[in-house]
Amino acid sequence: MKLTKLQLKNFRGYEELEVKFNKNLNVIIGRNDVGKSTILDALNIFFNDEKPEPNDCYKYAFEKVIEISAFFEVKEEDLVILDASNPTSLNDEYLLNEEGLLEIKKVIKASGNTISASNITVHLNTYHPILFENPLITYSLAELKSALEEYKDEIRDYNGINKTKKADIRKAIFNHLISEDTVLDVLPINVKDIQDESMKNWLKLKENLPLFNLFQSDRANTDSDKEVQDPMKAITKEVLSELQSDLDAIRDRVVKRVEEVGEKTIEKLKEFNGEIANQLKTLPDLKNWDTVFKFNLDTDNDIPLNKRGSGVRRLILLSYFRAQAEKSLMDRQHQNIIYAIEEPETSQHPDFQKMIIDSLSIIAEQENSQVFITTHTPEIAQMVDEESLILVSKDEEGCPEIVTDEKVKISEIVNTLGILPTIHSSMVICVEGPNDVNFIKNVNQCVPEFKEIIDIEQTDISIYNLGGSRLIDWINLNHFQHSNIKEFHLYDGDVEKYKELVDDMNAMNDGRRTGMITQLREMENYIPIALIEEEFNCNLSEHRSRWGNFDIPNHLKGIAMSQIRDDKKRDMAIKAKLNGQLTKKVTAEDLKENGVYSEMESWFNTIKDIYYSTAKVGNPRGVQIGKY
Repeated sequence: MKLTKLQLKNFRGYEELEVKFNKNLNVIIGRNDVGKSTILDALNIFFNDEKPEPNDCYKYAFEKVIEISAFFEVKEEDLVILDASNPTSLNDEYLLNEEGLLEIKKVIKASGNTISASNITVHLNTYHPILFENPLITYSLAELKSALEEYKDEIRDYNGINKTKKADIRKAIFNHLISEDTVLDVLPINVKDIQDESMKNWLKLKENLPLFNLFQSDRANTDSDKEVQDPMKAITKEVLSELQSDLDAIRDRVVKRVEEVGEKTIEKLKEFNGEIANQLKTLPDLKNWDTVFKFNLDTDNDIPLNKRGSGVRRLILLSYFRAQAEKSLMDRQHQNIIYAIEEPETSQHPDFQKMIIDSLSIIAEQENSQVFITTHTPEIAQMVDEESLILVSKDEEGCPEIVTDEKVKISEIVNTLGILPTIHSSMVICVEGPNDVNFIKNVNQCVPEFKEIIDIEQTDISIYNLGGSRLIDWINLNHFQHSNIKEFHLYDGDVEKYKELVDDMNAMNDGRRTGMITQLREMENYIPIALIEEEFNCNLSEHRSRWGNFDIPNHLKGIAMSQIRDDKKRDMAIKAKLNGQLTKKVTAEDLKENGVYSEMESWFNTIKDIYYSTAKVGNPRGVQIGKY
């Protein structure tokens, strides 16, 4: 399951809030005290049952009730066990909302001086068929059998239904009664109503939610703060998740034995007072397993971690995330994990800030992980993709809100954090993606004839990847458009929109931007066949006649690097190798033999002419500048 959305009502500074999340990395940005940490605290209350305070309720709320709703994407193959060892689908049980998401709402009454467990209720907001007075998920086994029996003459395979499993009975009833004419409506289901005597149903569902680990900034140097700062708690939760089936078996055995003794006790009580006995039942109050285990991480001279300086604590936290990043590359966790980190830049050198962001990015890329970060520094914001940025701002009345308009969001982030462009060159070469950057750099440096025309490494020319999606990429691109920086654009010939872009650019003839389209399909087609055959141990001779338009990476993806199972990652690895180490082996003779030398030579001649025509650049070698 992946967390896709959060809704808040009457929580701290938010009267109402809806924020959508990226499935991987989420960076929550805003000025100090704007409400960034409130979002993470709300998630902590939701996932880890942290109890809020009455003053957490929105100050001007008409009714002192806090609502925290979390929405999860559930895959079709994601099965949950709601009834003893019987896997079922939330979709088949009609427990998803109208959007097809699992929506769980915590409702917290905050009108008193304190908030106790009795003030908190949890609901599933479902889009449910209206068939019975109450949803089938709330029925006991006996009630389900009775409901099923009404249709025993109408259900063809009635005798084949396993009547000891509630999920099977519910499925049989749904299959028989639901048709195109069935009315479905929004139906909140209190989780207390789906709990059987041992509370297994809700616990089983809850165990399928992601683990949520919150690492707060240094708000207070207290024991409770230590629990959050210390990564040992997160490690404990993750280890326990790996042992979940064993722990479930232990829990079920304990519950069963206690219930047996409890029932016998009640039976004996009936001999004394039947009225009192009939009002009693055994209902265990089960806690999360991670509350059983406590670990401390003492440092030198047995000094507890929370007594060390904030810089040391954050370095240990950094090391934990680096270890987790390395572990995530080695294996696949079976349960989703959410890491939420407040201000990872706190008390850290800029180099360490980059290391922790790199580590968190690696973790976020894994199928089973999500990462949430709060920050108010430009260094972190500019490292991540635009789609990962969530901006919290204040409206005209001073109330916090999520900025959803993409253009407004990016512009406000830039202005709020004061992020400046990182490119100050007199000229940029604009290409489509990072592999094209490597191709241009390598052939320029490794083919002496091209290097003689212009040695890009010895100039202040920047080669810029227009396919970049980080915030800093947007800033740099916007900077080009409002500057006198000369631009040379070189795009693949297989994309029609690029041809139109270059034609329009050249037609403007503004003296600042010039473009070319490759005559072959893409950069990879300029690499000699023999080099590719040798590197990938394959025979490509049958494709020689159509080499100029041949989709080389796609073909290689089907015959090479089979050890990389993920299709997308294999494609990336093949392109990286083609445009990386292979382009360093290309010679002028190879290019002439393949009939592409003259075209590539024209690229570098054009770059040279543009570069030496700029006002800031001299012409130390007295090269002749042609027209471009």
